[in-house]
Amino acid sequence: MYAFTLQTFQPEAHGTGQQLEPRWQKGRQFVLRHPSARQIPALLDKGSLTARLVSASGGDFKVKVLYQGWQRPRRSEARLLGMPERQMAIAREVALCCFDEPWVYARSILPVTTVTGRLRHLRKFDDSALGAMLFKDRSMHRTDYELADFRGLSTLLPSQLQHKQAGFGRRSCFFLDDKPLMVSEIFLDGFKA
Repeated sequence: MYAFTLQTFQPEAHGTGQQLEPRWQKGRQFVLRHPSARQIPALLDKGSLTARLVSASGGDFKVKVLYQGWQRPRRSEARLLGMPERQMAIAREVALCCFDEPWVYARSILPVTTVTGRLRHLRKFDDSALGAMLFKDRSMHRTDYELADFRGLSTLLPSQLQHKQAGFGRRSCFFLDDKPLMVSEIFLDGFKA
């Protein structure tokens, strides 16, 4: 069971283990109701988080791939992407590390209908940053952020990234050639950008 703050948590069963998710809220509503979110200036930054981390670490940045494979997205992820509930997608989970310390956990969902044609190369993404590729694509546009707060001891995070402090997460949809993919990012204890 997740230990989320009461203000934003609404349980929702999803996926194969009936896990729970935080209640994602539109960015402006979240910030107005949660003044502590102002402590993280990067939370609503529309620029490349990858570029921000590379700059903050003086280039001592790397992507550690934790998982990449085909799976059914969580219910709220499928809804956000406008996918049929049982449709498969590529899920990619990574730790974005600065100075060999994980600062951000990122989960990307790429629907099977997105990784076709010119975007077929996304099926075999290596350990480079997806964000760097997204921001170079001239067809890219993105939706506004949805935000959530949660406690770090959450099964949303892989066991090696669990932490004790309350944290914040954000997610949005990117569109490449009008094909959607979702990126969610959870800021960890080490985040200093």
